[in-house]
Amino acid sequence: MAKKIKDADGNTYVQKKPFYKKWWFILIAVIILISAFSGLGDDDTASSNDTAEPVAAEKQKDVEKEKKSEFIIGDVVAVEKLDYTVNSVEVAKSVGPSIYPTDAKDTFLIVDLTVKNNGNEAIMIDTSNFKLIDGEKSFDPDSMGSISANQDAEGNSTGFFLENLNPDVSIQGTVVFDVTEERANSNTVQLGISKNIFSDKYTKIKLR
Repeated sequence: MAKKIKDADGNTYVQKKPFYKKWWFILIAVIILISAFSGLGDDDTASSNDTAEPVAAEKQKDVEKEKKSEFIIGDVVAVEKLDYTVNSVEVAKSVGPSIYPTDAKDTFLIVDLTVKNNGNEAIMIDTSNFKLIDGEKSFDPDSMGSISANQDAEGNSTGFFLENLNPDVSIQGTVVFDVTEERANSNTVQLGISKNIFSDKYTKIKLR
């Protein structure tokens, strides 16, 4: 009910409600507030979706990486900023130029591989980055055998001995291991590749 008020002169008039107390104003205000909160919810949902998409993509990459936990001859294997590809494996009793070969103490396992630098700076590689792994046992490269195997008839060396590899450049060479004949012909041997000469963690490539 409207309130009646008399002024100082005795005139009577009806006091109107302030506009902000009227029902239609309250209704409009409620609608505006609901719309505002709905908009905030949409923004939060969109933001959540935008964040979820890259996270899902990263998880997918991790899953794919886990699936490819075993590598074989011919696979391109990334270790840090270097790509390694084992081209072939052979067994021999000697390596090097025919005029001056290096003989094995027992049997040489010879691994031919290609290395590419995918980084932005030169990276030094060396035969000490590699190991032959068979079960719980590991074997170091034979230094003389590796040097000899990477020499041509003129004595030019093309191996991995303290080689500085520039960005986008590939090099092909041979790593030689002097092991027993049984080990050299084993179906369980793997080539272990470390990210540098100080690391004891190896990415493995099956050689058979």
